[in-house]
Amino acid sequence: MKYILLTITILLFISDLTFAQDGKALFERNCKACHSIGGGKKVGPDLKGITQKRNLDWLIKFVKSSKDLIASGDADAVAIFEEFGKTPMPSHSMSTTEIQSIFDYIAKGVDAGSGTSTAKTDSMPAIFTASADIGRNIFTGAQPLQNGGPSCISCHSVKDSKVSNCGTYAKDLSVSYVNGVVESMLGSMPAMISSYQNRELTFQEKSHLELYLKTVKENQLFSHTEQAGTMFLVYGILTFIFIILIINIFWRHTKKFGVKDEIYERQVGRRS
Repeated sequence: MKYILLTITILLFISDLTFAQDGKALFERNCKACHSIGGGKKVGPDLKGITQKRNLDWLIKFVKSSKDLIASGDADAVAIFEEFGKTPMPSHSMSTTEIQSIFDYIAKGVDAGSGTSTAKTDSMPAIFTASADIGRNIFTGAQPLQNGGPSCISCHSVKDSKVSNCGTYAKDLSVSYVNGVVESMLGSMPAMISSYQNRELTFQEKSHLELYLKTVKENQLFSHTEQAGTMFLVYGILTFIFIILIINIFWRHTKKFGVKDEIYERQVGRRS
């Protein structure tokens, strides 16, 4: 049993590593051609200190589609567009986790010449750390969404001992977790698009929810494995008892003595 649990843990860990990419590598692949960190303006603005100038929600929206943000009339996005020759930054399809890792990397401070960190990384906190407990509160509505959207529990359910009175209008989310599941559901399901169209979840809320769903899925996998082992043992014992009973029933109807014993008794009887 413990080997099965260990295997599941390793698979989940490998799955996370597949999606969790290094911020430096992502920056160099997607951003370095147009941006520097402390080296001055290039095709686009210098990104040193950008995480202090803009909040993470805004940064993620701008990276995903600066055109949409400019079209919405956002003053900061329009100002950047005007400053850099009215050339919008290309849209990116990176996940919010990948984008956050880039800004985590930028927030640590990188020397423009050597490319090495100039900050004390051991004392530099991450931009944001998700919490499964907060995710549960958001799911149940105990912590209202910042922009006033409905809570998940009004339509969805999860198998969590700490959550009750779940909704039944939409699918159970107990084993729905994959990387980016919340963002994917919000952008692909008509009912979700309609419900949150003007009440978008913040990046932090999405991250809390995603970590919560990941935790719920892991608990389901572990509990199902333990239950399967217990049930296998119980069914094994019951099957053994059943076989013994069947053998006992048939044994009662078999001859207690052989045919030769009857012949012997007859012969002995005649002689006497």
